[in-house]
Amino acid sequence: MTAKSQYLVRACPLCGAQAPSAMEVCTQPRAQDLPFEDLVPQWNGFYKDKAIFSYARCPHCSLLYAPIYFTESQLGNLYAQMPPNMDEVPEAALERTQRGYFDVFRRHSPLTGSYIEVGPDVGLFTKNCVRDGNFDRYWLFEPNDDVRPMLEKVVSGQRAQIVQDMFGFPALPDGEASTAVMIHVLDHLLDPLKTLQVLRTKLRPDARLMLVTHDEGSLLRKLVAVRWPAFCLQHPQIYRPDTMRSLLRAAGFEVLALEKTTNHFRLDFLLKHLLWAFGIKIKNLPSFGGLTLGLKLGNMLTVATPSDTTSELQI
Repeated sequence: MTAKSQYLVRACPLCGAQAPSAMEVCTQPRAQDLPFEDLVPQWNGFYKDKAIFSYARCPHCSLLYAPIYFTESQLGNLYAQMPPNMDEVPEAALERTQRGYFDVFRRHSPLTGSYIEVGPDVGLFTKNCVRDGNFDRYWLFEPNDDVRPMLEKVVSGQRAQIVQDMFGFPALPDGEASTAVMIHVLDHLLDPLKTLQVLRTKLRPDARLMLVTHDEGSLLRKLVAVRWPAFCLQHPQIYRPDTMRSLLRAAGFEVLALEKTTNHFRLDFLLKHLLWAFGIKIKNLPSFGGLTLGLKLGNMLTVATPSDTTSELQI
């Protein structure tokens, strides 16, 4: 059995078109040419000789995606050993970033009704909703049981349910939720279109959906090319503004706002990962007094609402 035969072969997850033969982004070695066990150590970080599944540009809808990727069972094994999100970034910097997301979202939402969040992690965004929103119910879908005590603390005193199944929301009542949030979740999904279509059935007609994703059309991606950190084993596809709009239209949503986000990082963290991206491994750098910078480094935030019709992409 060849290494490639271990993995899933995919058509475009947005429009269903078959993959082109030419790849737009690839590494040497390519992940699809390596056995699964060789990829496990790379799953959680960036390496001088990192291997990714090659990305192709769909000739029909322009989505950038990996035509060969991990199977669902392989992904289950990999995520089971994954550390908490961004655990190297100081919590204060993460909180400032999440607050920025919230400040954008509140301009487009009354912050009332029932709230769904898929993948809240430790609840940094949720905390803002509890503190400054007026939601009357919370459904939080978080598979990492290690963060459950932190999530329970965030929603203490609220009418809340924490579900360990990441995609348990089909069990929710239809047409009830006013808000749904996914922060750096959509980049990771094998079938993002189906996920959004199911989620839409749980939302009220006037609901708001907020997504934070990487932006493969960003300046940073163009500057560092394949070394861009978002080109990694965790992302079966990556969006840019036009493909995000196409995905949401196909899922039955209308985009209300789409903008670049400001993320906050300590200077030493930024420098370390910039050096790593260029193959220079340095574990320890000066702290620079804990200096934190707010930069627009390749992420985008999208706010959408259910539309009356879906726009099916024709192949």
